[in-house]
Amino acid sequence: MPEFALNQLFFIQAIGFVSMAIGWWANSQQQDCKFIHGNMVAAILTAVHLGLLGSFLGMANQLVNVIRFRCCQSLNKDDSINLSPLLLTMLFSGVAILQGFMWAEHWSEWCAVMAAVVMSVSLFYFAGSQLRLAMIASNALNLMLSIYLMSWSGILYQVMTIIILSQGLIQQYLQSKSYFETNSIETNSIEANNDSVELVK
Repeated sequence: MPEFALNQLFFIQAIGFVSMAIGWWANSQQQDCKFIHGNMVAAILTAVHLGLLGSFLGMANQLVNVIRFRCCQSLNKDDSINLSPLLLTMLFSGVAILQGFMWAEHWSEWCAVMAAVVMSVSLFYFAGSQLRLAMIASNALNLMLSIYLMSWSGILYQVMTIIILSQGLIQQYLQSKSYFETNSIETNSIEANNDSVELVK
C-alpha cells in the first residue's frame, strides 16, 4: 500500500479516535446539557470520519445528528423559540428514513437509520436515565455499521459507550435503591418510636 494511502488512513482513523474521546467524555456527564453538547461535537467529527471512509449515508446521518442535538439544546432553553417536540420528532425521523431509501446499500446502514429514529424520539421526549437507555440502543445499532465499515474507532467507541452508559445507569439505580432503603428504615424507626411513646402514655 502506498505511503500516501497509509497516511490518509491514519488521518481518517485519528479523526475517529478524537471523536471517540469527546463522545466518551460526553457520555460520562451527569448533566443533560453537557451530555448533549459533547455528543453534538462528537457527531461533527464522526460525520467527517465516516464520509472519508466512504459511507455517504453515515456522514449524512451524523450531520442530521448535529442539527438534532442543536434543536434539542434550543428546546431546553428558557428563552427558546416555540418548537414542537412532536413536529421535530416526525421531521428528523422522516429525514433519517428518506436518507435510508436514497443511500442505504447494506442492512448495517439501515441499522444506522433506525438508530437515528431512536435518537429523534428520545432527544425530544426523554431525559436522564431514559435518554441514556435510548443512547445504548442507538449505539448498539450504529455498532453494526462500524463493524461493516471496519471503523476501529467506531467499534471501540460504541462498545465503550454502551459500557460507560450501562455502568452509569447501574450506579444510579444502586444509589436510588440505597436512598429509598435508608428512607424506609428511618420511617420505620420513627413509627416504632411513636408507637413506643404512645404505649408509655
